[in-house]
Amino acid sequence: MKLITAALLLVLSATATLAGEVTLAVASNFLTTAEKLEAAFEAETDHSVAISHGSTGQLFAQIDLGAPFDIYLAGDAERPAKLKAAGKTVSTRTYAFGRLALVSRISIAAETVNTTVAGRTLALADPTVAPYGKAATSAMERLGLDTATFRPVLVANVGQVASVFATGNADMAFVAVSQVDAVNAPFILDLENIVPPIRQDAALLKRAADNTAATAFWDWMASEEAQAIILASGYGLPTE
Repeated sequence: MKLITAALLLVLSATATLAGEVTLAVASNFLTTAEKLEAAFEAETDHSVAISHGSTGQLFAQIDLGAPFDIYLAGDAERPAKLKAAGKTVSTRTYAFGRLALVSRISIAAETVNTTVAGRTLALADPTVAPYGKAATSAMERLGLDTATFRPVLVANVGQVASVFATGNADMAFVAVSQVDAVNAPFILDLENIVPPIRQDAALLKRAADNTAATAFWDWMASEEAQAIILASGYGLPTE
């Protein structure tokens, strides 16, 4: 009996040793989806996932200064490419294509949105650090919106944009399509024909090279299960 108990303890100890933690730096638009991926991955493996989130630009700055993240799920392709050029990644790849939507408490149409927004509050993310904010400024240009005619509410990331709208502190907001259900908007203008899909790249960072949990999550992100979660959340998938 003692031999059996000792053997069982050795097996349990070995299993615990194999289990690890992967730390994700997640762009705000992808947070809810990342949490779904976290739950599915943890249910399948002995590994755990820790998520930090913020604007793509803020997370990039933290990583550039040595923040201890294993995988960066950015809201654009530009920042992961910069990290790759700086020799700070093991691998990079596109994991999703996001879409922008304009949500509103007032009925809206692309042809009349410039008059609908006049005198109202419109929330958007800071385009200098948030790719969805940059996409929002492009959408405003193409829709002919003049910031002098409405009251812009500028916040750090698209996650905060969704909160501002959901709490009633803005009449309209530029959000990710993946956030539309959560904000419970009465009216939605899909901007797919106004601005192109937003390519979102991931980076497996150098510090994660020997982290089995990180490499396991990186590989699992390409699985059919993970891809189905991303697709169901409102994102497009890379074709390759």
